[in-house]
Amino acid sequence: MTRFFERNITLKVISIVIALILWSMTPSNRDPLRDMSFRDIPIRIENEQKLSENGLMISSDMPDTYSFDIKAKSSMVRYIDKSKIIAIVDLSEVNKTGEQRVSVEISGLPSNIEIKSLPDIDINVERIVSKTVPVIPKVAEKDSVEFGKRYYEINPRFVEVRGPESLISTAAYAQISVSLGVKDRRIDRSLMVELFNEEDEIIEPDLITINPEYCVLTVYPNKTVRVDPQITGEPAEGFVVMGQEIKPGEVTISGEPEVLAATDTITTEVLDIQGATGDINKELKLQQHEDIRLSPGEPSHIQVLVRVERIINRDVNFGEVELRNVPQGLHAKLDELEEEMTITVSGPQSLINALKPQILRVYMDLENSSRGERNYPVQVENLPSGLEVTNIEPKQLKVIIE
Repeated sequence: MTRFFERNITLKVISIVIALILWSMTPSNRDPLRDMSFRDIPIRIENEQKLSENGLMISSDMPDTYSFDIKAKSSMVRYIDKSKIIAIVDLSEVNKTGEQRVSVEISGLPSNIEIKSLPDIDINVERIVSKTVPVIPKVAEKDSVEFGKRYYEINPRFVEVRGPESLISTAAYAQISVSLGVKDRRIDRSLMVELFNEEDEIIEPDLITINPEYCVLTVYPNKTVRVDPQITGEPAEGFVVMGQEIKPGEVTISGEPEVLAATDTITTEVLDIQGATGDINKELKLQQHEDIRLSPGEPSHIQVLVRVERIINRDVNFGEVELRNVPQGLHAKLDELEEEMTITVSGPQSLINALKPQILRVYMDLENSSRGERNYPVQVENLPSGLEVTNIEPKQLKVIIE
């Protein structure tokens, strides 16, 4: 047996070489098939507008790139230009909501390339809905106290948000972030709008649109001014206005700086007290001016109390009369009184009741007088403001000057 393998060695080597040559000459061995993987192929979405026309949109995350595998002859690989390969997702047939799969087509490969794996893409489709939400300011902590005192405007005050139903249904409000900066000046800023849900969590803007995306915030300076009630008419005969009480007596207003500089008071609606016979207590509305607004927290109505009192008379008896300005070198004395002297004082009831007779000073002025007996008028001083002497009995007294 051993001899068989040892004989004809040369012939055997030649046979092997010929076999190798014949094997290499077959087509499949000259150009073998190869497996290749393509990664990070860009995705192009087609007919998305048609999806929108049907009131639908993709609410899930859509991949930016795609991966797939091919089988190709080695000779064809050099003809593949990866930069021209695109994964196409056609949404024209998507017409319902919910989770579903869409197929992918590959563009940019030679026609005789075999694609081994072409996985579908999972998407979630929802109805497109819209909603109107209010815009509110979020104020920096350092400005919160000052901002709370100032009138502001947001234009527009409401914005429309549009997007997938699952997100829009949770939208509660839109927000702009505010920083005041310089005080006592008008502030105008265009600020970006952000959307929040009921849990005060921001709704990411990737799938939603906000119209408009920016709102203009105007913050006006303010000033504290006096309230001036408009009172007309006169109380009934025999009555008098004793004063008024205003609560509050001052309010803070906001407006253009030049308007505030020219404004020191704010008026109320008219209060008519014609024919009043007692106190009038009424709530009056502050007059609204086109260029002036009440600052936040300020009342729009003021409580006004007009005190009206009856005028009464009171008789005060007196026994002492002071003789003043007696000429130098002369002596004056009052003739004996034949009857009690009486002063009649008139005025509002509260003042009359509070009058203390002992504060009154009754006197006669003897300036430029001469010797002899004469009657001089009786006068009264130290009468409290608001009261008047309506009568004195006797009006004159006799004085003897020697």
